[in-house]
Amino acid sequence: MVARATWSVAEVDTAQTERLARDLGMSHPVARCLVLRGLADAMQVRSFMEPRLGDLSRPDGMADLEVAADRTARAVIRGERVGVFGDYDVDGVTSAALVTGFLNEVGTQTETVVADRFSGGYGLGAEVVERLASAGCTLLIAVDCGSSDHRAVDRASELGVDVVIVDHHRVEAPLPKVVACINPQREDCGFADKTMAAVGLAFYFVAAVRNALERRRHIERKAVDPRWFLDLVALGTVADVMPLVGNNRILVAHGLRQISTSPRPGLTALLRTARVRARKIRTDHIAYQLAPRLNAAGRVASAEDALALLLTRDARQAERLAERLEQHTVQRRSVEEQVTIEARRKAEDALRDDPPVLVVGGDGWHRGVLGIVAARLSEEYGRPAFVVGFEGDVGTGSARAQGQLNLFATLNACAAELVRFGGHGEAAGFVVTREAFERVARAIADHARSVAVVPKARSLVCDASIPARQLNATILGELEGIGPFGNGNPEPVFEITGLDVLEARVVGGSHLKLELKTPTGTVSAFGPRMGDLAAHLPPLVRVAATISADEWRGGDVPGLRLVSSPIAEIAP
Repeated sequence: MVARATWSVAEVDTAQTERLARDLGMSHPVARCLVLRGLADAMQVRSFMEPRLGDLSRPDGMADLEVAADRTARAVIRGERVGVFGDYDVDGVTSAALVTGFLNEVGTQTETVVADRFSGGYGLGAEVVERLASAGCTLLIAVDCGSSDHRAVDRASELGVDVVIVDHHRVEAPLPKVVACINPQREDCGFADKTMAAVGLAFYFVAAVRNALERRRHIERKAVDPRWFLDLVALGTVADVMPLVGNNRILVAHGLRQISTSPRPGLTALLRTARVRARKIRTDHIAYQLAPRLNAAGRVASAEDALALLLTRDARQAERLAERLEQHTVQRRSVEEQVTIEARRKAEDALRDDPPVLVVGGDGWHRGVLGIVAARLSEEYGRPAFVVGFEGDVGTGSARAQGQLNLFATLNACAAELVRFGGHGEAAGFVVTREAFERVARAIADHARSVAVVPKARSLVCDASIPARQLNATILGELEGIGPFGNGNPEPVFEITGLDVLEARVVGGSHLKLELKTPTGTVSAFGPRMGDLAAHLPPLVRVAATISADEWRGGDVPGLRLVSSPIAEIAP
């Protein structure tokens, strides 16, 4: 389903735009995009367009960082076996791969496990602790989880295993009794940036461990460099939809460069199976092609395959694992489509009462795709979506929103009726019994009304309007300079006028592919889930689209990704 709305063009300070374009020697449309993002000073823009690792926030005030680094350094020096545990999503898997890869580089034996959605579920469980203890681990580093896992931590203490947590999830209860808990969401944490993914915090953690080892003269400074793992930081940060501002933007920018220039064997294989041909990897390649494949393992099988892919140094093994992830992805798509059809049908019924949120559930809905389905419903219907799949008397739920409602706070408001829950403001998970489902649905709706949630209208505001003749390599290069794009730094959307439709066809079963004529040549456009428009387009159109390199034409010319239906252009 695609919004058929028209659009408007944002108003902007013309004088500021002209001054910025003149001072930086850039085109007016791109200068306009910068001014709309609050960047009107030339010096400020230059700094924004050249993100430097030296500008990362210092870790001063990050609670327990030095304690965690000291305990881990002692484990390395003593030759202890270290267990690493991560969640099953991309942030958790990349965090586990980063910590494991670093410890292996400094000569430490590790036992690494990632969560299983279908057995242990989310979070650190006592069973995992027992498994790692039996493998001889005396230190356990839990990443992207652990802040609420009291039972597992207590079991670790009984078994003589120290626990270090590196997490970014909300902390509502007292912390578990661990050696150290690195989590900026702690009330006593003085680290100002509360927006980082777990993998970004893991980067800070291993940098602190490296420094601790260097101070003890166990390694030389150049022996191991945390920057080697920036590709993993980029993957996890983008996949977890963290705001691409400040530290996140710096880390992702450098991680993208690393993937583009010297990808690890697993990413080389994954880029091939995902058919990514671009010379410069962008955030959309991660969001739409790489992350879904890494996530697919944990959604329909085991995330161990994704972890192994990121850790392997063997190109042949990487190819085998990437092919396996591709098979998981095909299976996930099929399951997702069926659940989406059923969930959309229930959502349409619920919308008759115009609720502030959507809460839908069904029997046999595969828990591995519930988050994807919730995100799709939230986007399509402009309101938070809670999707529950029941197996017997217990339902697993995922919730997604687009800034209208704090999902974690909402679930916390009905915590008494839930088996468990966790997550963030815009993405959360929970478990509910069938008997309590209707009460929970009413409680969620009541909470949404109490905070005055208003469904988002399907309106679209473009950053700038440009004629088709300005679709050239110049604007493409300028736009690359203000990336990476994502949450917090959205990709600019342009109204592009005066495009002749040379060809319109359906690709991939439901998508629209256009060949458009401009005064200087042709340009391709891709419209996700717009295939039904192919036979009905007028000969002359204007479009609302993002602009990026067309990798199928060598990467030096612009291509378009439509964000709304093309509309007829009035011929001059």
